[in-house]
Amino acid sequence: MTRIEDHIEIDAAPANVFRFCHNPDHRADWDERVTRVEVLTPEPVRRGTLIRVDAARSGKFVFSWDAEYSEFQFPSSSKVKVLDAAPSSSFGSGTETWEFSSMGGGGTRFTLVWEYKPRGFIARIMDVLGRRAATRRAIRRSLANLKDLVEAR
Repeated sequence: MTRIEDHIEIDAAPANVFRFCHNPDHRADWDERVTRVEVLTPEPVRRGTLIRVDAARSGKFVFSWDAEYSEFQFPSSSKVKVLDAAPSSSFGSGTETWEFSSMGGGGTRFTLVWEYKPRGFIARIMDVLGRRAATRRAIRRSLANLKDLVEAR
């Protein structure tokens, strides 16, 4: 499995960052890898909630994937597990973990970990040749977007 991990420090309480991140209406505002998130089960979002994520590359819709919140611990962490990804996706399975750690002074250290298995031989080659680096850059920009949006509130 490929693992990408990054973090950012946000000047807001963990509960506020957690709520903002888990609001499906906000996800596409900060996450460059996403154009839309649809909650497939009754709200509120919690462990067992199913979501459909419309993935983006360079801001354009590419494919959808369905996931389940396999962990959901307000306000400290959550994990989504990919259940099904469109055949056109570059990954066949994966998990994304979000951790929200309290920092001195009321801030939050937000850590994002994306672990995935590229789908097929060509996807593994593309991952090594540049897709992994592009995903890492998109995650870094997304975290900066999140910081800006949450701190502006």
